[in-house]
Amino acid sequence: MTANTASARDQRGDSAALQRAHDALVAGAGYLIERAAQPCGAGAIMPNVRLRRSGNCLNELDRFLSVMIGECARLAGIVEAGVPIDDAEDMPRRIDNARRLRRIEKHCGVETGATNRLRAIARIRNLACGDSLQRPGVWLERDMAVATAGAVAIVAHPTQAPEISDLALAVMAEFYVSIADRLLAFFARA
Repeated sequence: MTANTASARDQRGDSAALQRAHDALVAGAGYLIERAAQPCGAGAIMPNVRLRRSGNCLNELDRFLSVMIGECARLAGIVEAGVPIDDAEDMPRRIDNARRLRRIEKHCGVETGATNRLRAIARIRNLACGDSLQRPGVWLERDMAVATAGAVAIVAHPTQAPEISDLALAVMAEFYVSIADRLLAFFARA
């Protein structure tokens, strides 16, 4: 490796950091996928607590994806090494991973169609974490259908807080893994 190649690599980021971000996302998602496979019972957890717990799980998946997208942005040369991704001039803030992913895809000439599903998951996450007003059931049902690719995911009664099943979380976790796998595969070739 020449000095110029090493210098360019230092400015653009490193693939080991991308691999670590991928591994962290897969491990976090794996926990949710395994939990859905376990026999379960409602236990003594109140529905609003289960909803908040689901929101926190989705929040963590989104954070993992945000880190991975940041590493991809560095490898693509969109963000220089050492510059926090949120301070980059041409990248949206972390709270909008759908736009961040679209920006990476556009830069790399790849289209996955994942942004609509990420937006639906973000709306569900915001509702579950109490960061948005509860929307009418039909909107929530639509977002759940998009977020889980149609898997049975929500039990809602007009007078009760909605619940997000472990199966729904597992389906969404698998979706995050699929995004991570595609990004890793693309940047491993680049």
